[in-house]
Amino acid sequence: MTSILEKIKTFDYKRYIKDHAFSLAAYTGLVLCLIIFSILPPIVTGANIWSRMSLNITIEQITVYMILALGATMIYAMGSMDISVGYQVAVFSTLFIIISNASGSMFLGLLVIVVLGIVCAVFNAVVGTYIKLPTVMSSVVLMQLFRGINQTLFSDSSINSYAIQFDLSIVDSTWFRVLSMVVLAIIACYILNYTKIGKRAKAVGANKYAAAQAGSKMLITRIASYTVFGMFLVIACIFLIARTSGIGESDSSGFQMDVMIMLLMGGMPLSGGMRTKISCAVCGCLTYVLLDRGLGLCGVSAEYITLIKALIFLGIVVITCRKPGVVLPR
Repeated sequence: MTSILEKIKTFDYKRYIKDHAFSLAAYTGLVLCLIIFSILPPIVTGANIWSRMSLNITIEQITVYMILALGATMIYAMGSMDISVGYQVAVFSTLFIIISNASGSMFLGLLVIVVLGIVCAVFNAVVGTYIKLPTVMSSVVLMQLFRGINQTLFSDSSINSYAIQFDLSIVDSTWFRVLSMVVLAIIACYILNYTKIGKRAKAVGANKYAAAQAGSKMLITRIASYTVFGMFLVIACIFLIARTSGIGESDSSGFQMDVMIMLLMGGMPLSGGMRTKISCAVCGCLTYVLLDRGLGLCGVSAEYITLIKALIFLGIVVITCRKPGVVLPR
C-alpha cells in the first residue's frame, strides 16, 4: 500500500499529459459527445441516441466505418494514406453483387474482390518503393481508375443500384455486427502490435531509413500492410451490401475523407510510427458517428453537419501537424 502511494506521489502528471495529449483529447471528445447528445432533446425523431431504434441505426453506420478504419490503421502506421477507399468500396461491392448473382456463388464473387484487393496492395507498394512517388499519388491513380470503372458500371440510366439475390440478414443483424467489430478489432490489434508486419509498419512510419537499415524489407512490409487493409476493405463491402441488400453508385462516396477524419479524431499521428494505436480507429470512429447522428437528431441540417465536421478536421490537422516556428510542416 505504501509503495502504491509513493508511486502516486512521484508520478509525473505533466509529463504524462504531454506524452498522451492527443489520446487524452480524443477520449475527451468522445465523452463530451456522449454527454452532450444524451442531454440535448432530440427534435427529428423524438428518440435520443440511446433508444433501441437509434442504437441499431448507429451500429449499422459504425460497422462499415469501423472496419475500414481498423484496416487503414496499418497503412497510416507507415505514414501513408489511401484516398481511393470510397471508389474501391463501390467497385468491389458492385462486382461482388454482379458476379455472385451471375454465377450463383457468393464465394466466387468474394474470391474476385479479394484478388483485386491484393492487386491494389501490390500496386501501392511497388509505386511507393520503386518508383519513389508518395503513396498518396498511387492512391490518386487508383481513385481515378476506380471512379471510371464505377461510372461505367452505372452508365446505364435505368440502373440506379445493384441488388444482391442472396439472403444476408444474418450479416445485417445487430448482434453479428457488434461481434464482428469486436473480433476484427482484436485481430487488428494483434497484427499491429504482435506481428512482424505491424511492428515493421510502425518502424517505417517512425523512420523508414532506420527501419531499412535494421532489416525491414520495404516492399514486403508495404505489400503486407496494404493487403491487410484490402482484406478489411473487402469485409466492409459485405456489411455495406447487407445493410440495404445492394449498392448504389454514391453509397460509399466520401469514405476516403471520412476514414481520415475518424483516425485523426482518434489521435492518430499523420506521420504514423510507434504512437499508432488501434484505439485511434475505435475512438475516432465512435466520435465521428456520434457527432453525425447526434447533430442530425437535434435537427441540424446536413450542410451544417458537413461544415462542422470540416472545421473540426481543419482544427485537428493544424494542431497535430504543428512544428516549432511554423503552422504546418514543409
